Amino acid sequence: MKRIIVVIGLVLISAFAASAQTKDEAAFTALEKQAWDAFGKGDGKFFETFLIAEALVAGDSGFGSKAQVVKDITAKPCELKSYSFSNFKVMMLDANTALATYEATQDATCGGQKAPAKVFASTVYVKRKGKWMGAFHQETAAAQPMSMPMK
Repeated sequence: MKRIIVVIGLVLISAFAASAQTKDEAAFTALEKQAWDAFGKGDGKFFETFLIAEALVAGDSGFGSKAQVVKDITAKPCELKSYSFSNFKVMMLDANTALATYEATQDATCGGQKAPAKVFASTVYVKRKGKWMGAFHQETAAAQPMSMPMK
C-alpha cells in the first residue's frame, strides 16, 4: 500500500512539473514571438521596454548593446517574410531567471542578402518588477548538411 501511494505521489509530482514546464514554454514562446514580430516590423521601440538596460545581443558581427539593437532594428535592415519555432525549451535557472532555447526557421533578407534559413537561438530572461525582460540573446546559423559523395 505504501508503495502505491509513493508511486501515485511521484506521478502527480511529474504531472505538475510537466504542466508548469508547458506553461513556462508557452509564456516564453509568446515573448519570443513578440520580439520576432517587432524585429520584422522594424519596431525598435518594442526593444526599449523588452530589453533590460544592460542587455547584450550576440550575432555574427559581435556583441551589441541595447542602444545599438534599438538603433539597428529601427533602421529595419531586414525583411522578415515568415518564421517558425521548433524544439522550444525553457530552463528555469531560479525564480527570476530563465533560459529559453529553440530552433527558428525563417525566410528573411538582410542587407540584400538571404539570411540563414535555420538558426539556433537562446534568450536569457530576468524578471524585473514582475515583468520578464530580455537580458541576453544569441543566434547561430545552422550548418548546412554535408552531402555525401555517391559511389
